[in-house]
Amino acid sequence: MNKTSCQATLFLKVICKLNVRNVGASWLAPKFVSTGCGTGKSINYCQRRYLNSNKRQLHTAVILNEREKTEQRVKVPGEKDLSPSNLENSATQVKQKGKPQTEAKVIERLKPPKPVEDKQESSLPNHDPERITDESRRLERKANSIFQELSETRGATKETFILAVKKFADREGIYWRGAVEFIYAGMKEMQTFGVVKDLDAYKALIQAFPEGKMIPRNAWQVEFMHYPRHQQCGIDMLEQMEHNGVIPDEAFGVLLKNRFGREAHVTRKYRRMLYWLPKFKNINPYPIPMELPVDPRQLALIALRRMSVDRETQYTIHETTELEAEPEEETFIASAQSPTQQRLIQEHNMEQPLFVEGPYPVYLREVRQNYFLLRAEPNINALMKKKQLEKEEEADENLFEWTNFFEDEKSSELRPLLSVHEQDDSTILALAITGTSTKSSVVSWVRCLETINPRLSQTPVLFKIMSSSDSASLDVIGDNRPFWELQKNTEKISDI
Repeated sequence: MNKTSCQATLFLKVICKLNVRNVGASWLAPKFVSTGCGTGKSINYCQRRYLNSNKRQLHTAVILNEREKTEQRVKVPGEKDLSPSNLENSATQVKQKGKPQTEAKVIERLKPPKPVEDKQESSLPNHDPERITDESRRLERKANSIFQELSETRGATKETFILAVKKFADREGIYWRGAVEFIYAGMKEMQTFGVVKDLDAYKALIQAFPEGKMIPRNAWQVEFMHYPRHQQCGIDMLEQMEHNGVIPDEAFGVLLKNRFGREAHVTRKYRRMLYWLPKFKNINPYPIPMELPVDPRQLALIALRRMSVDRETQYTIHETTELEAEPEEETFIASAQSPTQQRLIQEHNMEQPLFVEGPYPVYLREVRQNYFLLRAEPNINALMKKKQLEKEEEADENLFEWTNFFEDEKSSELRPLLSVHEQDDSTILALAITGTSTKSSVVSWVRCLETINPRLSQTPVLFKIMSSSDSASLDVIGDNRPFWELQKNTEKISDI
């Protein structure tokens, strides 16, 4: 008899003597005896596996039985015994007394408190939601604490921002753990520190990536985007630079190549930016200075120069205190009008009214300006004649419609010359930007134009001034409603 069969036989004898109160022991012992384990015969491998599994099942049944007994014995101090027998006895007693049966108190185990969710807006982009884990949130909070701590002690300046990046690099210089989360947090805090358009800040922030660790070694790693999260983070940084008009230089490219190599996706993005952005920067014929002036009068002149197409346009700035002895409000009026527009006012029929419309928004980078325009109805006769002559010229150029010399000759009438101010929908006569964008300031502007255009005082003027909510709705992208649906206030002033 081998060792295993002896142990099994000894274990069954002990169970039969102790008479364990378990269902498994009552049917398990005869089976083992009938197999011949106690007769000196050896058991095979399958019988041994069956024996071991039944041992574990018997042991588990005994433990569960003991646990149920202990739970029935335990009572909470101050509570009644809620065992099934006691509940049945209490229910019969209540029925015998004639009182309504009360609900039994059930002891509920306290559930662990749910973790508090971080409701703070995250700086991590939602490129892949599965990659935003609790660990990444923790690293993001750690990065935000670095910027907040230094901004509270040293102030939100450019030097403080660069110091925060150096502090992270010194702390994580061995493993560089959380570099992606730190860079996203730094890109979000750039607006607070005032370095969103500073190239040196981006150079310092790119150094939060480890150097030489993420360079691809073969073509497969290049095409399958080696270290994808880090490369996507670098591409997002370059897109933020492009959005804010920051052009990378050669030094930035050297820092990028030392971290991602010469053929990585983020390096390709840098090369395209280095090629196209200088071209786009110098292609604008009406450039805007990077640092806009603080004076609103200078801002108004810059906006009017960009909107005026006529090179002969004259720009003037008036003060309401100089125009009127007791003005309704003290503000400035920046006006733009060319000699051609003055001639159109002189040729205008005085029986037909003119219109003052606005305010309409125009932006100088992030600064918004509101402008008004003085317009007249379009010259229908001249426009119709111009379009008719254009159609005749197109018909003459059609090679499939042949004509002979016996037909009547067409009149060689000259095409009417229209100025750049005479458009298909209206004729623009003047532009203006006021300091307050109110109706009283626009009325003062029309009185200023009367000094240059005397015929304007004898012409009725209709004011179509929109409210602030309507003018704000013009900023909505995709709002193609015509301007007459946004007009609220229309007043006629003839004695001006």
